[in-house]
Amino acid sequence: MTVLIALLAGAAIAAPHVLRLDSAHPATAAAIWFAAVCLRALVALFVALFVVFYVPTTTLFQLVTHWCWHTALPLLTSHLGLSGHSVGDIALLAPVLALAVSLLSVSVGLWRATRAIATWVRRTSVGTGPRETLIVGEHDMVVAAAGLRRPRIIVSAGALACFDDEELAASLEHEHGHIARRHRFVLVTAEISRSLARLLPGTRRTVDELIFHLERDADRWALERMHDPTALASAICKATQPRPEAGTALLTLSGGAVTRRVRQLLDCTSLPGRRARLDVLAATMVILVVGLGAALPSATFAGIDKAAQDSAVRHCAT
Repeated sequence: MTVLIALLAGAAIAAPHVLRLDSAHPATAAAIWFAAVCLRALVALFVALFVVFYVPTTTLFQLVTHWCWHTALPLLTSHLGLSGHSVGDIALLAPVLALAVSLLSVSVGLWRATRAIATWVRRTSVGTGPRETLIVGEHDMVVAAAGLRRPRIIVSAGALACFDDEELAASLEHEHGHIARRHRFVLVTAEISRSLARLLPGTRRTVDELIFHLERDADRWALERMHDPTALASAICKATQPRPEAGTALLTLSGGAVTRRVRQLLDCTSLPGRRARLDVLAATMVILVVGLGAALPSATFAGIDKAAQDSAVRHCAT
């Protein structure tokens, strides 16, 4: 059963990388990539649990750590105080410590980015604009949804000066789509998952593809409200320039792969439709994420019980 679940998780993680999702419904594609990054994080956690609780029961581990370093290297270990047991314990804890450090680093980064954006908005805001947007006195082209708990749409003076009426309306609707669809929470979860799975190949691309399809989802939100695709594409191109670095705290108009987004907006005469098989895949991957997430606490407790049952006083070989 465990092998089957591992194979399913591996297949689900690999699936988005071999499928053509640019023509899929944006919400379906985003759900697939989001489930993939969450599965990566869960796999990293299960691997760490396996190393901590089950590797010590293997014959190889016991062969390596049943003797003490001071029996082989007495001159060195008399100064360092090392034993085979302590070295083995440190090796077991290394994956957990690595995950904890990575998670802490990303969490602090998200917090600092949120604080930096809040400070920037307070320092540069000059008043309220159309549709209760917040105008900032910047010459750069900035149109963005900022904040996590109480998101606001930020528009720079430079954007107001350069956009025509249709471009401004389409870009504002795009940012309203980010807020209404709660993309900020998806991205925060994805960043936390990335911090846990960063050592797995393809994790960075998984998050980048998720961002791209969330931008497609916001584009679709704007187009469904009768905005001209050409106007939205033009606004995206104008907004493509250096902007504040804030990660998930600032969802900008020019986020994601701009060239691919603009090509879709200009080349497609109709909105992409749903494909039943991709919907089934997305639902299956979400169910797998929920199932593995629910199994994580029980696996942890089972590992603790197994470690307690198998624990014994280890003696050094002489």
